[in-house]
Amino acid sequence: MAYLEYRLADNSGWFSHDVTDQRWLSKRPAKLASLFHLEEEIQFMRNRLEQMVQSGEAMTSESVIEMSMLLDHKINEYMNLVQKSR
Repeated sequence: MAYLEYRLADNSGWFSHDVTDQRWLSKRPAKLASLFHLEEEIQFMRNRLEQMVQSGEAMTSESVIEMSMLLDHKINEYMNLVQKSR
């Protein structure tokens, strides 16, 4: 399967200030949560797409194309959110 490789942001530098009160060092915890959620969705969709192709579905089948388009949409959504958070 041919696809472009991309890297998701490494949010490992973001830590909760205190586990008991869940205050964040960042003023944008909602955006970080959104990014994390999108990363999980993208990874799930990417794995599903790879499974579909490895199981023998044609790259031009309707279901593979639909999943690929949904994945593209999620990646674009993620990249737009990253750009806005800078």
